[in-house]
Amino acid sequence: MRRELLLTGLAAAASATLYLSLTLGVLGAPLFAYFVQLPLLFVGFSLGSASASLAGLGALAIVILFGGSIAALVFLVVQLGPSLLAVRQALLNSTAEDGSIEWYPPGLVLGHLVLYAATVMVLALTWVRLATGSIDSAFTAGIAHVLDQFEAAGGAASGMGQQIVDYAAIVPGIVAVSWVLMTLVNAAFAQFLALRAGQAQRPAIAFAKLWLPRWCGPALGVTALAALLVGGDAAYFAQGLAAVFAVPYLLQGLAVVHSAADKLKARGLALTGFYVILLLFSWPLVVGVVLLGLLEDWAHFRRRLA
Repeated sequence: MRRELLLTGLAAAASATLYLSLTLGVLGAPLFAYFVQLPLLFVGFSLGSASASLAGLGALAIVILFGGSIAALVFLVVQLGPSLLAVRQALLNSTAEDGSIEWYPPGLVLGHLVLYAATVMVLALTWVRLATGSIDSAFTAGIAHVLDQFEAAGGAASGMGQQIVDYAAIVPGIVAVSWVLMTLVNAAFAQFLALRAGQAQRPAIAFAKLWLPRWCGPALGVTALAALLVGGDAAYFAQGLAAVFAVPYLLQGLAVVHSAADKLKARGLALTGFYVILLLFSWPLVVGVVLLGLLEDWAHFRRRLA
């Protein structure tokens, strides 16, 4: 018990410190801040949901004390909320008739995280609309302000302003997608560390066996169609939701890639090469992987590979 409390306390302190590093001007703060969720997820996957909640409350108290109420609200919604949701859903299980443990499917865990991000994004955009009267005007003004500051600091932003404004409606979706992927990266790393430490509550998850809930296809189809048809403030909602609902198919496409790599002798080398290329040619290849994930619903590539 003492060891568990110590680990929980250390996780709370580490998470809060990583989060507050952004406000302290620490060198490398953006990189540190990317792993704010990692200590909370590690405690959750190692010790359970109760310990993760306790660590989260401790981290929240530290953020309130040293960062203030606004920083604490952002921490609660952006960092703590998805962390606790991921831990709770991932550790759900039931006992089968043969006595084996059946764990909550990873695709459903992913679905909950995507719905959480979509809900927060919609609420945030609604707040901007109510507070300013126009999402489009608020984003345009914000972009102009950032570019003015960039030019004042000696940067060359000539001609960029209108290009960025033209694609402003997708910005909330890009932010939400990055947020979901950040949580998934932290969760995967936390589970890896818990397994290596011999403390994991749940066995290793085979990425190649990721299956999506049925609502993912219709959700992406409806929002993608809306993104093509609507404009103005509605475009921010439609394009943002379409981007978020594409995340499950990005992961399903990657699952197909992992299934194909399992057939190779140099599996590790092949996957490393693929992810390097994915980073170098991110957007075109990401779109291709999403399309592969969509095709998987009908073509069932993984079943054929098996």
